[in-house]
Amino acid sequence: MFKRAFVLFAEHETERKVHVEAMRSALPALEVVEPVFPSRVHVPFLEALIEKSYSRTGKGLLPTEIGVILSHRKVWRMIARESSEEHFLVLESDSRILKPELLQSETAEKYDFFFWGAWNGYASLKRSTKENGVGEPLIKSVYGAYGYSLNAKAAKYLLQKTARIAYPVDMYKRFLNPEEISLGAIVPEVISTWRTSDSLIRSESRRHLMTAELIRMIFYCRNTIQSYFC
Repeated sequence: MFKRAFVLFAEHETERKVHVEAMRSALPALEVVEPVFPSRVHVPFLEALIEKSYSRTGKGLLPTEIGVILSHRKVWRMIARESSEEHFLVLESDSRILKPELLQSETAEKYDFFFWGAWNGYASLKRSTKENGVGEPLIKSVYGAYGYSLNAKAAKYLLQKTARIAYPVDMYKRFLNPEEISLGAIVPEVISTWRTSDSLIRSESRRHLMTAELIRMIFYCRNTIQSYFC
């Protein structure tokens, strides 16, 4: 099993308590970590961070997106202090464990960072690395921070790479270099998300959700073709 398992969850997320309890049924030792909500806690230099992200990327991050970055960095700092080479599982309050029997740390331990779910199930694995549904993902095909595990080496790496606030925490192609850190993923995904509560990052209309799903399908087709030749 995992050395430790964390979930980012705040008590005011009342509609998501049932999700956390469902996760705890599969992971009895699940540890709750208080996430950062800029609307509820003071984030030093928040406006400056938003401006800096705009100057670096041409698109300023939302306060909630900065909160997500700070929340995951909070967990990574805890993991980075560990001397173990084992994997630590990280979940969010709307994570949904689809197949608990497949959620075994041994599956991930040959990698530094492992995606148990990514981009709502649209992750693509490089064909040359794929074995029994596990392999190296095409870096452009992995988004989302609702289900991943990593070792202390990867936690230290991510803390370094995200020290300059610029992109959302789940835009991995901006942070993770497969030549510097080993990446793995499982397909179909073992961890997904519940769709019973609204996103805490940005409001999404029905039209926006349908458009996003169409875009994911288009890019999934492209990624599937590219990963076949990798």
